[in-house]
Amino acid sequence: MRFVTPLLIGLFAFVTLHAQSTDENVWLEDDFTQEALGSQWTTVSGTWSVDGERAKVVGGGERFAMLYDKYVMYSKPFVIEAVVSALGGGVVFNTEHKDKLMNSHVVRLVEGGVTLGYMDFMGEYFETRAIAIKDLAAPVTLRVYVDIKNGSFSVLVNERNVALEELRFNSGYCGLYAGNGHVTFDRFRLLGEGSMDTPGFFIKSNRRQLDNLSYMAHRDDGLLIVSPVIGIAQRITSVGTYVSEISVDDENVCFRGIAADSEHSYVVDAAAKALRVFDTQDRIQKVITADLEDPRDVAVDDSRIYVLDKSGIVVFDKQLNSLGRKAAGLFLDPKGLTVHGDKIYVADFGNGQVQVLDKSGFDVDQVIKDQLLKPWGVAVDPSNGDIYVADPGAVAVLHYDDGGGFVERIDPITIRGFISPRAVLVLGSMIYVGDFDRILGFKKGVLTIRPSLRIN
Repeated sequence: MRFVTPLLIGLFAFVTLHAQSTDENVWLEDDFTQEALGSQWTTVSGTWSVDGERAKVVGGGERFAMLYDKYVMYSKPFVIEAVVSALGGGVVFNTEHKDKLMNSHVVRLVEGGVTLGYMDFMGEYFETRAIAIKDLAAPVTLRVYVDIKNGSFSVLVNERNVALEELRFNSGYCGLYAGNGHVTFDRFRLLGEGSMDTPGFFIKSNRRQLDNLSYMAHRDDGLLIVSPVIGIAQRITSVGTYVSEISVDDENVCFRGIAADSEHSYVVDAAAKALRVFDTQDRIQKVITADLEDPRDVAVDDSRIYVLDKSGIVVFDKQLNSLGRKAAGLFLDPKGLTVHGDKIYVADFGNGQVQVLDKSGFDVDQVIKDQLLKPWGVAVDPSNGDIYVADPGAVAVLHYDDGGGFVERIDPITIRGFISPRAVLVLGSMIYVGDFDRILGFKKGVLTIRPSLRIN
């Protein structure tokens, strides 16, 4: 492993002083004095236990983790602290799910220093930095200060600031991480300003909420975006200005797909297994649950509403009467769909393909697989029928012609690439990509390694 020696520049000192002067309240804490791990911990990998007032992990392999069950939002700065009793241990934070290591940051103490890296959507680890620390020996107090406002985090080892890194993921679950078995921890804490915000009780404000952005649609010349973490949808302009909010007074909400026509907005609510219908003033009009089991996305045309469910497509007329389930059994864990002309396009996530169906009989007309790994969102350019697929597994948007032939890979390498692209939309001369906690815009026909618009 190659280490680099950090330069303790003035910026590091500023971050440290600022963080240490902040009033820190304990949000979460476990000193492992109980006989067994509490139910708040979810084991992701390895065998975790309490041994002599320490958390301990054993097992064969290179990556072990357990995560605390509280989602940490990006609304306030926070500090993760762990007392590591044996080198090889560290912390993982801002991970998307509490039961798997994906889209998360990792900071780990190793022999001779500390390493920084991240897990991508597919669970693959990428090391970004290795920093030498002379005479490093356990036990070590490791603190990670997450600065939401500036989009960065700093790493302190025994109160020494050793790294400042850009945030790739802004929110999620956090916990303990080990690069080998037989690592132990004396304490885990999460601290922050005031009280900890939680998704169910988060006070929504008149500003954009881009968090785990996975679904997007358009209405008139603006965008509709969904924040599944706090259960709202929002209308913004094509350049990102906040317009209005679509929400319901229910703590247990999980918005997914969204679509709109001239009279209504349609939002999938996975928690309620329902389709929620709103008027043009964003007031709830009706909640539809007929035939829905695990709804994912929704699309509309002039006469019908198509709800993508786990095991098919449930069709409704514009009076919201169910016309039954179609295409049953064709997909494996589908994520997104769109309609164009006489075709329905489904991002068949589990099978790594896009299926194109005929609207009249829901028969498979075409299957697109070229370069796809985990397709999530699909869009069609209304001007020429070209197909765009957002694939977080491939970390790219793939562009195909109207016959399914591969055209190009959209990958903004000038800004170090996508984070986790899941939603894609073609509106006028622009291609909009929902990239986890930001929206990137690309002009059609222009070099696609550089976005022309960025909405954070």
